[in-house]
Amino acid sequence: MNLSCLLCYQASPAPVCQWCESDLFFFNDDIHGNNLLKFGPVGRHVTHRHYHSLSILSLHTWPMSSLIHQFKFNHSLAAGKMLNKWFVDKKQHCTLSVPDLLLPVPISAWRLAKRHYNQAGVMAEFIGKDLGIPCLHQWAIRTGASSQHQLSKSQRKKNAEHAFALTPYALNDVIAQKSDKFVVAIVDDVVTTGVTVDRLSRLLVQRFPQVTIQVWAMTFTPPPKSTLYQST
Repeated sequence: MNLSCLLCYQASPAPVCQWCESDLFFFNDDIHGNNLLKFGPVGRHVTHRHYHSLSILSLHTWPMSSLIHQFKFNHSLAAGKMLNKWFVDKKQHCTLSVPDLLLPVPISAWRLAKRHYNQAGVMAEFIGKDLGIPCLHQWAIRTGASSQHQLSKSQRKKNAEHAFALTPYALNDVIAQKSDKFVVAIVDDVVTTGVTVDRLSRLLVQRFPQVTIQVWAMTFTPPPKSTLYQST
């Protein structure tokens, strides 16, 4: 089978060739720590009142953003599998409390009908299968159809206030089986302001105050003039 790299289009036995992979930036425990909320260039720019830790694979800059786009909008499962493989192989989840459950960020019914899949749900399934962590899809719903990625920070915050709701049972059944602390990881493809995952976390802790919440994402969009752009 003739395969080509998703980034440079040269012949490659893997979806991304070794030369392109070697040029990519990945967050590293030894440099950035295992909780990016404590790493200033990230933690200062994301809302995080209701979740406890943040684990991100890379920056949402080219060429990583190209892989996200191919997976999200072009139905490229090869790109999605590559991103999830890197997350499992390179990320710091093993140095944090291992979650009992993965919770993908929901998308609207309209967007699901148009796209035919929830990219966060597919990511959570891939990661959960590799790490042996169950994934729960029907824990929350998106009540609005508007997308966050084209909104300003203030608009995102206002939009997120009424954009999500927990389902009637949410985590009831799985938490009932645990007598001690319960850890979940909310999974998303891109974190920009953190408003979406913080809003979902707030809904969770309001109903389940015993839950410890991690956020796992593939990429972080740095604000303009961020020092992180020097890393790419």
